[in-house]
Amino acid sequence: MVQIIRATEMGFCMGVRRAVQIMEGEASPENPVYSVGEIVHNPHVVRGLERGGVRQLPGPDDIDGDVGVATAERVKQGRVAITAHGVGERVMRELNSSGLNVIDTTCPIVTRAQRYGQKFVRDGWHVLIFGDPGHKEVRGIMGWTLDKEGASHATIMESTDLGALRTLVETFPGGFPNKVGVMAQTTHKMENFAKFVGNLMLLQRDHNFEFHVVNTLCHATTGQQEAAAALAATVDVMVVVGGRKSANTRHLKEVCEEQGTRAYHIEGPEELEAGWFQDISRVGLTAGASTPDYSIDEVEARIRELAPA
Repeated sequence: MVQIIRATEMGFCMGVRRAVQIMEGEASPENPVYSVGEIVHNPHVVRGLERGGVRQLPGPDDIDGDVGVATAERVKQGRVAITAHGVGERVMRELNSSGLNVIDTTCPIVTRAQRYGQKFVRDGWHVLIFGDPGHKEVRGIMGWTLDKEGASHATIMESTDLGALRTLVETFPGGFPNKVGVMAQTTHKMENFAKFVGNLMLLQRDHNFEFHVVNTLCHATTGQQEAAAALAATVDVMVVVGGRKSANTRHLKEVCEEQGTRAYHIEGPEELEAGWFQDISRVGLTAGASTPDYSIDEVEARIRELAPA
């Protein structure tokens, strides 16, 4: 019999659970709430919220231009929700001044990162963010790093490579700043952020500089990654459940593969294939921070159907 083992930490994190509970409490089919993009990056959760009265609007991923203005023009009146990934300061300000009732479900960990970015700029520091420039959370944080004239004082870097960082430092317009606040996208891996900071300090070792490094990583995500890595080292194959758009779920697959273990990222049980479980005895199961418990249960049940006795 194939043994299925769950990671000790996986599934809904505090920020996602909070966002979903807020929306479940606020929305109903008779009294809908309009969401500025997906509340969380999980299609099962999004569909469930839609049935409960959440109406999804185009978000930062879908609109070229001012999301706040576009949302206010589309909704006119009623209630709009900021997603768990957050938005920039200007978007928040425009929504609040539009007369709409704004429900903010931004994850508190993301809010903390936004406030650090804002404080760095106000104190005269340049902000360097280790993250994916296309990720909604990172773009939202960038929206809190503008000065009073609307000019950005932040740079995003997604590579830990020493050569890529050297290029950034050597080609930085006007010279690389000597006061830099360093932070990370909340879902990144700790070891990668540590490597990023270490390589940056190595490059600047012969210069006078001040680096203020803030650990903006989500502790729940870090714990899930550590649990997934530990489990992956003991099983034949790992199944990682979560939305395709979920960065933290993708990172879970990566940490499993770093243990030399075959890993599959799926959104639901219908994607499982019987061939994955041939000639093995132990299957590891983990899930991203926006994956509900029922999705994990459904995947485990399907593995039991597919795995040979």
